[in-house]
Amino acid sequence: MSTKAARYIPLLFGLFFSISLAISVYTIASLLHVTSDTGEPLPEVSSHIGIFIPDNSYTFFQDVITGAEAAAEELGIGLTLHRLDDESPDLLMAKYSGITGAVIYPDIPEEYVQQQLVDLSDAGIPVVLIEHNTSDMKPWPYVGTNNFDLGKKIGELAGHIGQDPIRIAVVYSEKSPGIYAERELVEMGMLSALGNRLSGALQVLTTDMNPLDAEDLTSRILRDSPDVNMIIYTDSNDTLAAAQVLIDMNLVGRVQLIGFGSDEPVLDYIDRGVVSGTIAVNPFDIGYRSVEVVHELETEGVSESFVDTGVEVITRQTLESSSLPSGGTP
Repeated sequence: MSTKAARYIPLLFGLFFSISLAISVYTIASLLHVTSDTGEPLPEVSSHIGIFIPDNSYTFFQDVITGAEAAAEELGIGLTLHRLDDESPDLLMAKYSGITGAVIYPDIPEEYVQQQLVDLSDAGIPVVLIEHNTSDMKPWPYVGTNNFDLGKKIGELAGHIGQDPIRIAVVYSEKSPGIYAERELVEMGMLSALGNRLSGALQVLTTDMNPLDAEDLTSRILRDSPDVNMIIYTDSNDTLAAAQVLIDMNLVGRVQLIGFGSDEPVLDYIDRGVVSGTIAVNPFDIGYRSVEVVHELETEGVSESFVDTGVEVITRQTLESSSLPSGGTP
């Protein structure tokens, strides 16, 4: 290496250091900056919770945010939203930011998350996990769905609508990472409800973040596995794609489709008889209760260690009964 080139090495290191420092300062500033919907700074608050959530726009996560905002407004505390991905420094810098509590959807490599959870806890910052837990031994406070119960509700619905022998393909999705991360619990719940009514092992498949992936997968299942008479999806977007494939292939009624979510298009497919039923969780309540639990830990030092926000089964019958006036009859 020439002497001239060697002189530039300290300059390069200095440049990299400056860039890293600028990113860190920006992250801390963003964590501390709380604004109203109009963009004006909010008054000083005694409690400031950071919510760390995957960087995508699916309805589930938007509803979690809405619930968290509602709880923060009601409690009079500050709330900042941080998108969580493998490259974001927000969670790494959170313990230095001045937040007094954290709500985390741990959808990034588990070892990294576990270390940040320990660091936050050691810094005296209470943490609540939402929708799925980590596999370490420490029982972090949790708000969300009991995925064994979710699987059990799916199995009960499958047993109710299916005709023996029931042959099932269950499709998880990277778009619903909480369920995907705890799929073993989901399957245990399903098997406990179905018992010997299930013919053969579950056919387990997965879709990725591509919204069109479910269309191709559904077509492949129907083409390559003609013995499958029930398909179960665990994401609302995948449910809509699969429903359209059933219509296009003229298989509505011959193959039962259990979907996920309570979005209007999903409910419309149930009303039309394309989707046999859907499993719905309550993301608004997940967001709302998670902020409540963090605030309780902050102010009282204790809270519930597990808040089950429940699972709802929606079928055409439940839709019809819910539309009846009080005291009415079908």
